[in-house]
Amino acid sequence: MVQLIDLWMPIVLSTVAVFFISFLVWMVFPHHRKDWARTTDEDGLIKTLGDQKLRPGQYNFPHCGDPSAMKDPVWMEKYSKGPKGFLVLMPDGPPNIPQSMIKSTIYNLLVTICVAYVATIGLTVGDPDVFRMTATVAFLSFGAALGWGPIWFGRSIRSTMMELFDALVYGLVTGAIFMWLWPSGDVPMP
Repeated sequence: MVQLIDLWMPIVLSTVAVFFISFLVWMVFPHHRKDWARTTDEDGLIKTLGDQKLRPGQYNFPHCGDPSAMKDPVWMEKYSKGPKGFLVLMPDGPPNIPQSMIKSTIYNLLVTICVAYVATIGLTVGDPDVFRMTATVAFLSFGAALGWGPIWFGRSIRSTMMELFDALVYGLVTGAIFMWLWPSGDVPMP
């Protein structure tokens, strides 16, 4: 039987590997550069949103507080006429890159711990299915919830597919690291 503590090395290495691949995906490779578009009057939009004095958070418009409000003819007219959408506002000031990097690393670590946990339940020492299981669980962990974006929130199918591709890469790398460092029974774990 493989214990979670036995997998500390693949957990750490997978976390670091996914972090660096994520950096390359978002900062170096070009496939996410078209995920976001510029508005026709960016300065006017920024001024209008600033005048609203909205706090950082998620907003939708036209807003519907509960499902019964969707029957209101005024709301239906606004929704039908448009524009309609979702808005995410971030805090003012420059981006806090170190804080985001730390949060990203913690997220990657939590996903990788979950991958390792599932692997300890379903795999044994020297099991030949390590890559298949850990890569699948990692892919699902990094990507499964992305499908809701285009279905319910108007996200671009193209950008969602690109993020699913990224999740597949993260999953394959995680699976490869776990396969490489999985206990074989011949040699004790480092």
